[in-house]
Amino acid sequence: MSEVRVENITGETGVDAVNFTKGINVTGVATATNISVGSSVTAGTLFGNAAGVTNFAGGKLLKKTSYTINRQTISASTFPNDDTIPQITEGTEFFSQAYTPSTANCDLYIFVNCRISEASNVGNEMAMGLFINDNTDCLRVVSGYTSGVTNVHGNNLFLIHRIASWGVSAKTFSLRAHGGNAINYAGANGYGQAYYGDATHATFFIIEEIAT
Repeated sequence: MSEVRVENITGETGVDAVNFTKGINVTGVATATNISVGSSVTAGTLFGNAAGVTNFAGGKLLKKTSYTINRQTISASTFPNDDTIPQITEGTEFFSQAYTPSTANCDLYIFVNCRISEASNVGNEMAMGLFINDNTDCLRVVSGYTSGVTNVHGNNLFLIHRIASWGVSAKTFSLRAHGGNAINYAGANGYGQAYYGDATHATFFIIEEIAT
């Protein structure tokens, strides 16, 4: 195999592009200001935040980010026990995170797992609501009921929500609790207990960007 070292390659007129009709193999990092692709690109790794890339294949995972929900105690508060949508002023906020999508051409899939319980006798109904800062209405809510008679006093809740990307500006997601006063405490020995270590009880708020 021979090696050619050059500063620039241009078409025969000196201004037009070069056509690689049989393809091109690049070893190392290739940097380009503008790339026009007629069919497809195959790559082991792509770098960058994809903000300027369009025409993604639908359904492809573009980015996955996780944030930690720590073990904590909160003030017990509730959503109204009726058929209205919980509001961003109701319940108690226990998690908040700003997020900027990589592109407008995707949906955000949000996955949350969390334990909401009572560290003292405050209520049997537990719920968790997902909110975004520019909307007073709850985006998604999950709930459970555990009677204190069963000596459990809490619920492990799992939430999934899909929302279309709003562009490449930041918005803030938050989680609010209904009914409980302990987040991610152990469900051992009745009420929520500080057992087994703080870090082992941390759960996650995960965002996946899926191309549309």
